[in-house]
Amino acid sequence: MMDLDKARLALVEESRELLVAMDSALLEMEQSGPDSERINAVFRAAHTIKGSAGLFGLDLVVGFTHVMESVLVRVRQGDLEINEAILT
Repeated sequence: MMDLDKARLALVEESRELLVAMDSALLEMEQSGPDSERINAVFRAAHTIKGSAGLFGLDLVVGFTHVMESVLVRVRQGDLEINEAILT
């Protein structure tokens, strides 16, 4: 049987790393403008955090990251432009 405490610790560690990567991509977009690589990096981080949080029933995290994903899908499709309000 899996040790749930170790699994939760792994989730927290991975999420921290993903949040650092997400923050970096968002700062780069703020400074240099959005591009598909940065947008996709933020999307992948949010998607991974959402999936991992879902495994532990962390519904608030799942809900928040789902909203982020929805916004990023619209950005990726060209339906929404990234602006200062979205980045902050």
